[in-house]
Amino acid sequence: MASCVNCKNSFEIRDTDRAFYKRFDVPDPKMCPECRFQHKLNFRNERTLYKRTSSKSGKSMISIYPADSKYQVYLPEEWWDANHDAAQYGRDFDFGRPFFEQFNELLEAVPRIGLFNINPTNSDYCQQAYYNKNCYLSMVIEKCEDCMYVSHSNNLRDSYDCSFLHDCELCYQCLDSNKLYGCINAQSCQNSSNLMFCYDCIGCHDCVGCYGLRNKKNHIMNEPYTKEAYEEKLKVLELNKYSKFLNCKAYFVELAKKSPHRASRNLNVENSSGNYLINCKNAYDCFDSFELQDCAYSTWIFTSHDCYDVYGMGHGEYVLEGLGVEALNNCAFNTFVSDSSDAFYSDCCFYSMNIFGCASLRNKKYCILNKQYSPDDYEMMKKKIIEHMKKTGEWGEFFPLSISPFAYNETAANYRFPLTKEKALGMGRGYRWREPDPKEYAKQTYVLPDDLKGVEVGVCDQVLACVDCGKNYKVMPKELAFYKKLGIPLQRKCTDCRFLERFGSRNPRHLWEKKCAKCTKSMMTSYSPERPEKVYCEECYATIAN
Repeated sequence: MASCVNCKNSFEIRDTDRAFYKRFDVPDPKMCPECRFQHKLNFRNERTLYKRTSSKSGKSMISIYPADSKYQVYLPEEWWDANHDAAQYGRDFDFGRPFFEQFNELLEAVPRIGLFNINPTNSDYCQQAYYNKNCYLSMVIEKCEDCMYVSHSNNLRDSYDCSFLHDCELCYQCLDSNKLYGCINAQSCQNSSNLMFCYDCIGCHDCVGCYGLRNKKNHIMNEPYTKEAYEEKLKVLELNKYSKFLNCKAYFVELAKKSPHRASRNLNVENSSGNYLINCKNAYDCFDSFELQDCAYSTWIFTSHDCYDVYGMGHGEYVLEGLGVEALNNCAFNTFVSDSSDAFYSDCCFYSMNIFGCASLRNKKYCILNKQYSPDDYEMMKKKIIEHMKKTGEWGEFFPLSISPFAYNETAANYRFPLTKEKALGMGRGYRWREPDPKEYAKQTYVLPDDLKGVEVGVCDQVLACVDCGKNYKVMPKELAFYKKLGIPLQRKCTDCRFLERFGSRNPRHLWEKKCAKCTKSMMTSYSPERPEKVYCEECYATIAN
């Protein structure tokens, strides 16, 4: 067993892992998988947006970089412009200095793209977003349309305040589900419609407050009703009132705690460990992913094989230590590199191959620190630089936190591994903290009616304050129309606190050994031993699912 240099906990390095590391000629990792994950997330700002001006044109823009950032930041259309070529910042490698020091100097010189928002249509206020239409304040999404405040989701339509969803339409506050229609507060549900406050229901429709149902309709609290009686019961709920909505939500939370739980939310997996996996084979310690084979220590990746320590990727093969990457082959230690092959230690490069230590390149080959080489010279220089990095102890290590452009509380690390300001700054190693803007915390003077029927369109002109953190937010006209359509009350929390609430209801990205509460068989689960829920193995759970 190895000992993590960060948390000091012991961790296993399997023979299978070492065979993969050998492909890239890298040493065994010094940090455990969880610390490696937290370290990478320090480089990813998914949710913190700022108003600023473009460093090129002076035009107003929304960006993941604040106005006082030390970097040059361009509007996406300026960054993608054919006349912008980051190769002009190319420089020679100095074998008398560490690689990371020289790479950081390149990062500080090359203009950055303001948002990672690829081919948006009327979806300018989105981040880590690809091919979306009419979406607003949605993060880590792909091919969504007419959505607001959604995250980590693909192929959604007309949905609000949802996370970790796939192929859903007209959903609100739903989580960890796929193929839903017209659902409110559904979690871990599939192939269902018109569910409200339901958990782990599959193939169901028109159900309220139900748990673990299979192919049922017109059920309330797991009890069957006639269609007419069911519809009469719905009227009594009065979900258009905020107070009644909260009561139903509280019941839903307690229901989830008291009912038996499956050991994992995996579906159609073979020789795999983790949670929320679909159609995976030989996926070890992976989470929130589907269509994987021979992958390990990865989260939120899709349709990929032979990938290790990656967060946020689709269509990759033979990838090691990647963050926010896409369509890669034989690549290692990259952030936001897409549609590329044989890329190493590079950032924000597209449609390139055989690059090392490059930033913001497009359609380039055989480049080191953005400088072009002949194929033979490139291979010779690459080999020499790797040997140099082995001597400095840099080879096989992810980028140091000192070169991350973000403070800890701006990054995805902060919601997955929450820290206080004091704790973060006390970590050392490059951890930073950014103070919130007091202008975003004005006191709310408007009183929201409890009943949606009493809400007029003028509410969209009001500045509201989150009941949890005090941050200001607004109700958009399109958003109000959605609430009216579904007959649900307005939110009292800002979009960030709503996201944190949803994320907090998920199980942690960690596995423990635990005994089945029914047959006592040992199993691996994301429910820690001290939690009170009854957790069943897959076989036992199948016997009680209705």
